[in-house]
Amino acid sequence: MGTQITPDSFRVRQDALRRHEREYEVTVNVMNLPSQHVASQATPTEVHVFATDMDVLAAWLYEMGGTITKVDLPTGFTVWTLHTQTLADAAVAGEDACPVLVSVPLVTGEPVMYEIAAAVAA
Repeated sequence: MGTQITPDSFRVRQDALRRHEREYEVTVNVMNLPSQHVASQATPTEVHVFATDMDVLAAWLYEMGGTITKVDLPTGFTVWTLHTQTLADAAVAGEDACPVLVSVPLVTGEPVMYEIAAAVAA
């Protein structure tokens, strides 16, 4: 039997999801981050950004900082993921910045910018 979602817990999750969507949009607009070749999905705990161009990940790394992980898939691709965050929501007292995961798939072995390779978490 699955976890039962009460009306209150549903509302809390939806409020968090909407806050994260708003924080992501504000961060993209204020920091002039790329929005082309990008798909994003907010969740109650984070925002996932999927890009087809490594320049998107590089822009987020340059503007927002963070660390990168990479996972080699058995299909011959490597997924590079930047772990960063949005700008803190100063309008809501006590709210922390929302985690953002920016992921880009590349053919395994393709060269990447030095700054991206250097940011890979140990």
